[in-house]
Amino acid sequence: MLFTIFTPTYNRAYTLPKLYESLKAQNHKNFVWLIVDDGSTDGTQDLIEGYKAEDKIPIRYFKQENKGKHIAVNEGLKYADTQWFCIIDSDDYLESTATEVWEQLSREIANHKNYAGFSFIHFSDKIIYDEKEYGNKRLSKVSDYKWEHYGEMLFCFKTDVISDFSFPIFPDEKFCQESVLFFPILRKYRILVTDHVLVHGEYLTDGLSQNHYASMLKSPNYGLLSIQEYFLDATTAKEKMYLAEAYWDIVLKSRRIPVMKALTGLPFIWTIKVFKDKILKKIGNK
Repeated sequence: MLFTIFTPTYNRAYTLPKLYESLKAQNHKNFVWLIVDDGSTDGTQDLIEGYKAEDKIPIRYFKQENKGKHIAVNEGLKYADTQWFCIIDSDDYLESTATEVWEQLSREIANHKNYAGFSFIHFSDKIIYDEKEYGNKRLSKVSDYKWEHYGEMLFCFKTDVISDFSFPIFPDEKFCQESVLFFPILRKYRILVTDHVLVHGEYLTDGLSQNHYASMLKSPNYGLLSIQEYFLDATTAKEKMYLAEAYWDIVLKSRRIPVMKALTGLPFIWTIKVFKDKILKKIGNK
């Protein structure tokens, strides 16, 4: 098999059937579906065992205690044994041409060691777009892509590249943004950036994206790491100030990060700017 389609899942037995149907409908069956179940209690295991019994596509299923999506990704990388690794969430589904397009894109960069992988687009089910306008762009930087609709850029990485990276582990923290894993890869390697729209789905009310800030407060070490990654790529003073304020907001509200540790997380000048701004606002409100 050429691709590992990796799905970390937690209590999503009600969304997995749509993803499964889209995998069965792929024009090219050049993949294995690898699932790491993050401790589901809703019958997910029985559902997947039923899919395996159908024997329509190759499926590998593993279950762990509930530790968070990022730890499930770390586990998935241990089991991956194909050339390419792509994370597809349990509430998404693929266009029937997805793996066919992936194969074409993979050929373009397979022998280029400075490329970590390629990208494609995830659009919400609700977005109406002209399909003829997409699938033609080739860019060398993620930041060069100009969004016409709200969407998300997904990646398919060479397995031997992404396996050299992993999410750090902070006990008792279960939410970590993918930027902590992806941004270091994107700095070290190039990406073939495309505008192929190959994945669809909707952000669910019980999903991580809906509860993003609250999740960062519950997992402050990961939250700060994510902000640090974004800060490294920030190019304007406005962006840096926004990130520095968010950084210290998490430190102060979570009350779980030692101040001396927090002081080393960002260039000190931005910490000074944040607290100077806070003091001036307090003075102005008196």
